[in-house]
Amino acid sequence: MAHQPPEYGIAPPLHEPPRSSKWPWVLLLITVLVVAGALAFGNHVTTMLERTFSSSDSSSTGTEVPLEPVESPAPATRTVVFEVTGTGKAFNVTATVGASIHNEASVTLPWTRTVEVPAGPAAESVMLVVVAGPDGAEVHGKYTIDGTTVREGKASGPYGVLTITDS
Repeated sequence: MAHQPPEYGIAPPLHEPPRSSKWPWVLLLITVLVVAGALAFGNHVTTMLERTFSSSDSSSTGTEVPLEPVESPAPATRTVVFEVTGTGKAFNVTATVGASIHNEASVTLPWTRTVEVPAGPAAESVMLVVVAGPDGAEVHGKYTIDGTTVREGKASGPYGVLTITDS
């Protein structure tokens, strides 16, 4: 009987190809979902509270006198300015004021966005999220309302995340 060497099959590759990083995309998705959920849920709760208090305040006595309509002045607007500075490119910039969301990818810095919103609750719900680029450069962000700086911050490192909010 002839002796045959054992068969070993195909040799495995020497190394695996590098995987692309998915955590920045997951972080971006979570951030967008949280902002969208907060905006959607916040408006729903406000509407429910207004209905509850308006229906409980109007007790029916049978002698209600209709009120004359009062003309309210046109709502004043507020100017919100977002600014992101640094070197190179930011992976992603998301600027939110009330229900207005501006999202841009692969942003060359410096970056500025101006948003006009009616005065009131919408102008009080402001958020800026910046994801730094893969080069790890430092990014600085701030936003102003009617010319006054409200919040500012910075982030650095590959895909470093800067989040500033005032809601």
